[in-house]
Amino acid sequence: MSGVLTGFFIVWALIGVGWVVGRAGVLGPHGRFVLNRTTFFVASPALVLVGLLASDPAEVLSRPMAVAGIAGLLTGALLAGAVRLLTRRRGADLVVTAISGSVVNGANMGFPIALYVLGDISHAIPVILFQQAVYTPLYLLILHRVTEGAEGPQGLHGVLRSIFANPTIIASAVGLALAAGGVSLPEVALEPVRSLADMAIPAMLLAYGLSLHGSRPLARDDGYRGLIAVASATKLLIMPLVALGIGLLLGLRGTGLYEVVVMAALPTAQNVYVAAARYRAAENLARDTVLVTTIGTVLVLLAVSALLGV
Repeated sequence: MSGVLTGFFIVWALIGVGWVVGRAGVLGPHGRFVLNRTTFFVASPALVLVGLLASDPAEVLSRPMAVAGIAGLLTGALLAGAVRLLTRRRGADLVVTAISGSVVNGANMGFPIALYVLGDISHAIPVILFQQAVYTPLYLLILHRVTEGAEGPQGLHGVLRSIFANPTIIASAVGLALAAGGVSLPEVALEPVRSLADMAIPAMLLAYGLSLHGSRPLARDDGYRGLIAVASATKLLIMPLVALGIGLLLGLRGTGLYEVVVMAALPTAQNVYVAAARYRAAENLARDTVLVTTIGTVLVLLAVSALLGV
């Protein structure tokens, strides 16, 4: 428990610094944009590459990835089914609700939580690989279908192109190939990559802190409060329970089970809001769910730690 508290103190301290920096305006109006692009195109790929080179590919691609995949898809399907059955919401509202309750922030929050709470960034890699390679293309295609005529990736070709141009996917492929082949890079070649990787997590958290300045979740009732509550509760409570059940079925116990449940309890990914904004679909629903779950995940992970005895 003390490790979890220490980890969250570090995470929220860095987020707090980002908020102060945003309030003071010392990075100017484009600070968050620059930090996000730096982490996405440079630091995060370096972090993934370093993590994979120090890990066992069989462990990364085995049961943790299965739990991440099944939990994400099953939770999204259950939420979509419930919203369709119990409400009159259809189309983009239904899709955005489903992904808001089942797509985890594997990068901006996953890496810091994996490092500071679990002690190893490799625990976030299965989640990121599944979401970038499988779940994101799937929900982008569905959003494209239900919002025909909206701006965004043009069908399957555009989505596939975005996958193979994703720097994290490229770094993952290179890292897995090198690790599987037992290739050891010279230290002189690895050191610059490590230096870039060291920048990733602080920059992610600072950028998120910058984004919180001026945010006012649920400031007005725009018709989404009920869906925000449902999506947030599903993300914070149902998805970790689904991951727990799947992990038990797959034979995970102890620390291994705790790790996959922690990853499932991460808050909603900011990419959900990016997709909603791109397709002009339920943007406030996605934005506020991201913020509510980011705040609520602290209590959930403390409860997970207490219940699983880690």
